[in-house]
Amino acid sequence: MVYMQSTEKILLEFDPETKNLLPALKKVSAVFGYVSQGDAEKIADYFNLPLSRVYETASFYDEIKLKKEPALVIQVCSGTHCALNDSFRIISEIENALKIKAGDDFNPKVKLEIISCLGQCGEGPIVIVNGKIFTNVTASGIHEILEGWI
Repeated sequence: MVYMQSTEKILLEFDPETKNLLPALKKVSAVFGYVSQGDAEKIADYFNLPLSRVYETASFYDEIKLKKEPALVIQVCSGTHCALNDSFRIISEIENALKIKAGDDFNPKVKLEIISCLGQCGEGPIVIVNGKIFTNVTASGIHEILEGWI
């Protein structure tokens, strides 16, 4: 028997108090991959809050997605150590290879994000592809990594 999760069932795990808005948003985003407009409306109704408050809270946290993510998400660290070791050259190589721009949401299949320090400075530059972490990445080596995903 397959157990189907619904937004309504998730919300019932939380008392309808404002302090539970963030945990509920995180759970909905984790289960479905993002918080849809319909889900946001249900959450606002459940917590008796304006829809703007739900979006304000959700948009503050990177881990809560408000749009469905593409099948391929590439993240490149831009922390000081990674930047000094050519992370921006790696970003440029990815942009050229995939014909995309970092930060753009126009391609429904792939997204390139520049992210802040991951705390793995001794192993940078760091590239994350769909959650898989690659360390000590080089501009020339990024093509081999991408081949495994595209």
